Amino acid sequence: MNEVIKNILERRCIRSYEDRTVEEDKIAAILECGQYAPSAINRQPWHFTVITNRSVLDKISSENKKILLKSPVERVRLMAENPKFDNFNGAPMAIIVSGEKDAVYAPADCANAVENMAIAAHSLGLGSCYIASFKIAMEKLEGAYLLDELSIPEGYIPLYALSLGYGNDTLGERAPRKENTITFIK
Repeated sequence: MNEVIKNILERRCIRSYEDRTVEEDKIAAILECGQYAPSAINRQPWHFTVITNRSVLDKISSENKKILLKSPVERVRLMAENPKFDNFNGAPMAIIVSGEKDAVYAPADCANAVENMAIAAHSLGLGSCYIASFKIAMEKLEGAYLLDELSIPEGYIPLYALSLGYGNDTLGERAPRKENTITFIK
């Protein structure tokens, strides 16, 4: 089987990681794959924030937890009450992908970049998890200070994150794909 297709079909979200640093050359290769993602009219409306300091990831999770604990939705509050709550699942690092506010297709373009990076990470023997919940605090006034601390450029908003590291998950059998999701028009 073609290696690219094999990596796409085998890649899984990893939510448990070894306490092991990701090598700089692997991070650089993953970022380059993100930068080469397709974007509408080749605008490339993204900015990548690489966080290798675990205490910064803990701070983001802590700010999110404060907001989630106030949620009117019981399931959300229960999730935040878990002492092990962590948006980044214990990963040693994450890459936040922010998009230009005035780029209409920035969410789709940045999603393309994250998927490229996730597939690249898998091909390099790393685990990853595509995350959108990390930005809850940054969207609120009380957590907006994080945008400055993370050096998110003016005119950009955090859209997605990719946690990265050496996976420590024992994955079960993959869930079957939903049926009746393809229509051919001839």
